[in-house]
Amino acid sequence: MKIIKKINKSLDYWPNQLALMAFFVLFIITQTIAFRIFSVEKENEFLQVKEEAINTKNQLENAISFSHNAVKIISFLVENDLEEKNFESVSKNLLEKNKFIDAIQLVKGSTITKTYPLLGNEATIGYNIFSDKQHEKAALEAVKKDKLFFEGPLNLVQGGLGIIGRQPIYKNNKLWGFSAIIIKQKTFLNAIGLNDTGSKNRFDFQLVEKNDTTKDKFLFKNKTNFNKGITYKTFISSGEWYLYVKLKDPQHLNRASIFGFFGLALSIIIAFFIRQLAEQPIKLKRLVAEKTKDLEKLNHILDNRAKELSSTNKELEYFAYIISHDLQEPLRMISSFLSLLEKKYNDSLDEKGKKYIFFAVDGAKRMKTIILDILEFSRAGKYNEEPVEINVNDLVEEIIGYHKNAINNKNVIIQYNNLPTIFCYKSPIIQIFQNLISNAIKYSKEDGDIIIQIDPFKADKNTWGFAVKDNGIGIEEKYFEKIFILFQRLLTREQDSGNGMGLAIVKKIIENLGGKIWVESTVNQGSTFYFTIAKKIV
Repeated sequence: MKIIKKINKSLDYWPNQLALMAFFVLFIITQTIAFRIFSVEKENEFLQVKEEAINTKNQLENAISFSHNAVKIISFLVENDLEEKNFESVSKNLLEKNKFIDAIQLVKGSTITKTYPLLGNEATIGYNIFSDKQHEKAALEAVKKDKLFFEGPLNLVQGGLGIIGRQPIYKNNKLWGFSAIIIKQKTFLNAIGLNDTGSKNRFDFQLVEKNDTTKDKFLFKNKTNFNKGITYKTFISSGEWYLYVKLKDPQHLNRASIFGFFGLALSIIIAFFIRQLAEQPIKLKRLVAEKTKDLEKLNHILDNRAKELSSTNKELEYFAYIISHDLQEPLRMISSFLSLLEKKYNDSLDEKGKKYIFFAVDGAKRMKTIILDILEFSRAGKYNEEPVEINVNDLVEEIIGYHKNAINNKNVIIQYNNLPTIFCYKSPIIQIFQNLISNAIKYSKEDGDIIIQIDPFKADKNTWGFAVKDNGIGIEEKYFEKIFILFQRLLTREQDSGNGMGLAIVKKIIENLGGKIWVESTVNQGSTFYFTIAKKIV
């Protein structure tokens, strides 16, 4: 009795240990992939922020550069004693040509003597810029640098928030004063395509005056914390500003979390299946042990039967030892191990156990395929190549070569002509056409020729349009949108072994190329897939 209890107690542990080992191996693998996805996606989002910051900086510096001619012209008027008669007319002409500037000023010495337009700026006339330490510091900095220098953000004398750019004017080799331009906050924001809070599309912006001693001065009324999240900082020397750009809604953590959760769930499910399978021979062994105990109470007539059962018991012990020994390894290949378990212990397993093995093996194989497909989906739209000119006629001919065997075996006829030469990344274009052609062959009718026709169509002046038409089984209208969603399948797994990822990957590639994809189809008559891609690759 004690021996049986010890055996049962020892057998209780190894299925749990085996399942726990399987869980940890799978969990480590999936979470490693999840962390990699997290790192790659975070780096990609940072590069997007950096690119947006650099582009905005360039826009800002280009807009500011337009102001140089204005202050130079006003300075010329002063240096040649022409400002009295010509200031207003010249300023008017400059403002009409440059929408970046709101007002132009003349500062004689330290006093503002002229402002155009005067309407709305009356309060500036007679204002001594040296009466304010900030204005004085900025003016002296312009003198020191001997160029157009911007200060701000600050509260303007005429009201509102903005920036001021000053150019020193010299007359007879002495400092005469300054020519100045006024740029209001709204005008500044419009110039670089931002709204009133310093936001644009997926990004938040902040322009901060470089200041080592006093509190930072912000141009935008943006309450975003730029010290957290994905942020890029760059310096603009014209006004000694720091430009901060932050991604509003980073998705790298969400994407990695989804995959991490999927990996956790899958690890638990497979570990559960392995535990169930491992318990099948144990349950059988316990049943035999219990019967052996009952047989010991029988008389001598049943002694031979008891010996047979004893022999069977020894065989089962050896059987259990072999299983335990083989399954101690950390699941170097789960699907191979489960197949080996089924092969070796087929006679000892009931139908339920065999079904568990099938589900587990199939699940392991599907896990590998799903992981590869998910990684393929995440990489769509990311290319380590330069765009080139692509003759689509030659590209289709190349793809036909890939499917030569299938084309010959199924009587496939692919018709194409007068396809354009486009400027794009080659590998994603190959992937788009290869997937659509492959699907047309795959979902064809059982009899008759398979006809695939590829034609260009006129989309708009900014995009290329292509149509891939087949005479296959067709698609019901209610599934037109569903087929482009991840893991969506119209056929059963027995009919189609795919994971429903192909068209989702194609859709993501096309959207990353600035286009879109849609389908028109009639059941039993065929389908036409239309897609566009942008002519200009950015």
